[in-house]
Amino acid sequence: MHTLIVDDHAFVCVGLKATLLDGLSDIKVSTASDGAKALDILLNDSTDLAVIDLFMPGDGGDGGDGGFDFIDTVCQTYPKLPIIVLSASENPAHIRKCLDIGAKGFVTKSAPKEILFTAITKVLAGDRYIPSALLTAQGDGGRGNSDLQASADNIAQLLTERQLEILALISKGLSNKLIARELFLSENTVKVHVSAILRALSLSNRTQAGLVGPVSYTHLRAHETEADL
Repeated sequence: MHTLIVDDHAFVCVGLKATLLDGLSDIKVSTASDGAKALDILLNDSTDLAVIDLFMPGDGGDGGDGGFDFIDTVCQTYPKLPIIVLSASENPAHIRKCLDIGAKGFVTKSAPKEILFTAITKVLAGDRYIPSALLTAQGDGGRGNSDLQASADNIAQLLTERQLEILALISKGLSNKLIARELFLSENTVKVHVSAILRALSLSNRTQAGLVGPVSYTHLRAHETEADL
């Protein structure tokens, strides 16, 4: 079995490679420190499994902008390739988005190696590995978030286009400071928008906002596309 590890931290690649070689039999492991190198390996060598870090910096090449964009690129280009996302993030919004764009599993870097092996076994068998963090968030938030299950149309009616943009960036885990930098706004302006978003959607915190962010942004982009036609 050929496994590809993609992570921009060399010590993570070395440690994870050693873990896989020690815990699995009949395995070949390749490593890549950026998206371009990973795509080159995928193009030239048959790969059975990819373990990809979530927040890699963009390299400006075929790997896109890193992060979700790179994972989406791999999922779209190699739809039959099982992908496990490995990340320090335990944000349910990040986990959910990775699974939504096609990853078969998500493992946090703080998890014991047994969890990783469990995830590998499940995705290679054609199943998905959903971490307990997401299941807990869904269980705890199911009743409290019932008002959030509105359609994308309803959400879009409640928010301005600027607020939808900010909501999408919240779903990526960006802080107010980074959102301000991304949208060329003051940090105070972003804080005002975030508060307005939470009030409009009857949310308690940013984590809940992140769970609906991808849907809202997709809806916004669809309307922009229709307007351009």
